Amino acid sequence: MSALTPVLGRASVIARGRVGLVDGGGVVLFGAGGIGKSLLVERLVGESGVELVLRTSPAVADRGLPYVALFDLFAKVLGTSGVRLPAHLRAALDAALLRAAPDRPVDPLALRLAVVDLLRGLTERGSVLLVIDDAQWLDAASADVLAFAARRLAEHPVRVLVAERADGGPTRTDLVPAPAVEVEVSGLDEETTAELLRTRLEQPLQPDIIARVARASGGNPFYALELGRALVRHGTVGADEPLPVPDRLRELVGDRLAELPEQAWEVLRLVTVAVRPGLDLLPLGDPGLAAARATGVLVADQDGALRFGHPLLGEIVSAAATPEQRMAAHAAMAAVVTDPIERARHRALATPRPDAPIAGELVEAARLATARGAPATAADLLRLAAHRTPAAGPRGERLLAAARAATDAGLTDTAADLCRAVIRTATGATRAWARLQLFDLAGRDIVAVTGLLDEVAADAGDDPGLRAAVVLRRAEVGTNLGHLAEVQALLDEADELAARAGDPDLSTRALIMRIPFAATAGPEVESDLLGRLERHTADLPLSESVVFSRLYLAVISLRRGATSRAVELLERLRHETEVAGRVRDEIMVLYSLTSAYERAGRCADVRRTALLGARLRVDVDRHPGVGLTMRAIAELNTGGLAEATTLLERAAAADEQARDSEWAAYANGLRGRVAFLQGDFRAAARLLGICRRTLHDIGFPDPALFLVDADLVESLAWSGGTDQAAETLRDARARVAAQGRTVITLGLDRAAAVLAAITGDPRGGADALRAAIPKSHPYPLELARAWFTLGVLERRSRRKAAARDALAEALNRYTAAGCLPWVERVAQEVAKVDAPDAPLSELEHRILDQLRDGATNRQIAAALHLSVKAVEANLTRLYRKLGVRNRAELPL
Repeated sequence: MSALTPVLGRASVIARGRVGLVDGGGVVLFGAGGIGKSLLVERLVGESGVELVLRTSPAVADRGLPYVALFDLFAKVLGTSGVRLPAHLRAALDAALLRAAPDRPVDPLALRLAVVDLLRGLTERGSVLLVIDDAQWLDAASADVLAFAARRLAEHPVRVLVAERADGGPTRTDLVPAPAVEVEVSGLDEETTAELLRTRLEQPLQPDIIARVARASGGNPFYALELGRALVRHGTVGADEPLPVPDRLRELVGDRLAELPEQAWEVLRLVTVAVRPGLDLLPLGDPGLAAARATGVLVADQDGALRFGHPLLGEIVSAAATPEQRMAAHAAMAAVVTDPIERARHRALATPRPDAPIAGELVEAARLATARGAPATAADLLRLAAHRTPAAGPRGERLLAAARAATDAGLTDTAADLCRAVIRTATGATRAWARLQLFDLAGRDIVAVTGLLDEVAADAGDDPGLRAAVVLRRAEVGTNLGHLAEVQALLDEADELAARAGDPDLSTRALIMRIPFAATAGPEVESDLLGRLERHTADLPLSESVVFSRLYLAVISLRRGATSRAVELLERLRHETEVAGRVRDEIMVLYSLTSAYERAGRCADVRRTALLGARLRVDVDRHPGVGLTMRAIAELNTGGLAEATTLLERAAAADEQARDSEWAAYANGLRGRVAFLQGDFRAAARLLGICRRTLHDIGFPDPALFLVDADLVESLAWSGGTDQAAETLRDARARVAAQGRTVITLGLDRAAAVLAAITGDPRGGADALRAAIPKSHPYPLELARAWFTLGVLERRSRRKAAARDALAEALNRYTAAGCLPWVERVAQEVAKVDAPDAPLSELEHRILDQLRDGATNRQIAAALHLSVKAVEANLTRLYRKLGVRNRAELPL
């Protein structure tokens, strides 16, 4: 295993283990079976850098066999080590390791001394690490010898790494020379366990199932992966079905269940179906409860809440119950709970047949769950309501409502399954809306499901609402493909249909899609549209279109330079979507908030928000491009360029495959920023040019949408494309003036200064940029970037003090923002300023002498036997080294 292999959630454990192996006599890792000790052993061994590693991994069958562990550790090395042992010690060791037929019993003291001498001899050739994995199965004879050696090796470079299955605490610290470091390996938190399941399983699981497996595993990575693999083989399970627990997990944790009386099993079944199991829901003095608590199967906290001693026990109990037993448990709970949501759910699960009153109760419970901010619960209740609904028409409508609630909750696969069930069983408008929902669930890969829109149109008939919904989706596809004239016509048609339908949600969606066109038309038109949008949604409850409306109001504020207001609006919207449980909406808010934090110069917040958004996006959207891009944004702000490059290459490929032009543009633009940071200006110009063209092609020419123009001009200038750079700069300035995006003027001034310097006036460019830099700016990183560029230009102008001051200002600003890649880049430039000047060559000295004598280029060529072109080329290099522009500025 590579030393760089990632081990999720174990950074502190690895750090403590590393310290123990460097500064102490060794480490004892202890914890439950399957908790990940062996993986940590491999990681620590890989990082140790020890010359000689000797290891044993005993099994349970080895405990009764003497000296098995000694054989594992020393048999191979004994014959090749070159260590010479006294004859009687060598004979004892050979006999214990069965290398020679013993003619008498092994002398225990001689054997112990032989191991000590062998280890001391091995350390003369380098450090030694003894690794004992699964030390609980170590045979007693080997353990005694190793403990004897450990007490006598403190002054020698021998370290011991022990991994032991022990729940209460380590017992084999005697195997480690003093001082021994004891490191408990406890369960992973649920978020890390969920990440383990996302990254280590061959097939992805739904996010709700991942969360359930993470809880059931109790943070044990082995249990989690075994459950996950069983689910991959078994297929998904419903919320009311037990997880498929593999036999070997049952054997590991289920032994406490074997001796329980039947009364205890009745109590356990009640606990498995209860939402909030507690002593208040069970009969006082119940003997079954007492038995379950006495064996540790059930544990009660000080408030009387009950939980299983290990969460996996609950899944085993649930799996062992018959359908009749589960229904009886639900009926018993329905009789005692007071919460209307819990009561409705228990009543439904106790009644498997259609029942109209129960179905109605479930619908009301779902409404209450939505109001409480639990759309996932609402989706489950509506699914149950549909199954308990006798009539086909209302059944389809309730399934569709369940799909919409599941969509809000981010349960993409569940929502898609519910939509397909509606399509199979319903007709007319209900089926059409289910197909539209399925289209929306495709996420960014909407082109792949455009055929659904034709099927919806066939079902829509004259229904203006359905027709408007179809037209709006066609406009989305057209935008992605760059068919802008067609999109404008479609939006006009959608406005008319939405007005006929009287549906404010459809009208809002049409207004949102007009925002890029309004920005192009100028600030007055844009402000008018935003005002209409704000008034239109003022009294509407939270929905996807309302969230997007408020999102755009914040984003346009950001593009106009009102950064603090944008951050405030987005943070408030994120809180509201999170409280409402609207995961899909929250993801989009997180992306915009990431952008706002970046422009506000809050790089640590960028990383935190981007990584959260990426993780949620992976759960909700199987198309990976957006999630990869958000992870790359985190790296570009506070991480490393190598990881960002890898992520962005994968993102761009995924986006192009899905024909997601917008996000492909962002991925390529970010790749261009990486290339610029790395000094590859030609690659930067190519990638930034692709980004800019793509955004313009799909109708997003707003220069403040993605800050690409200034970087593109600089990249073109540095790579020799000065004419194209000048043209790009003129176009960007024109769009800034037309759209009122003056906030990005500083970036364009920076790019203009670079262009001026490259085309022959480095000092003039530096002076112009210095005059353009304000004391403050809505985008602090743009201000830092301007100071950095000024430092570069001052260095090229041979004004070292000014360069050093400008770069120090840039470094302070990037450091304050926490923007690590740019901190490193500025430090590299500072090193260039402080480096000694490149010496002149012999030829350059001779040319300089001729120049001081007033010789022309042709006279210099004749005197030095060079061509005129060679003289001109050498003069260009000479001027650059001396920091001058012409002969007149040459030092005398």
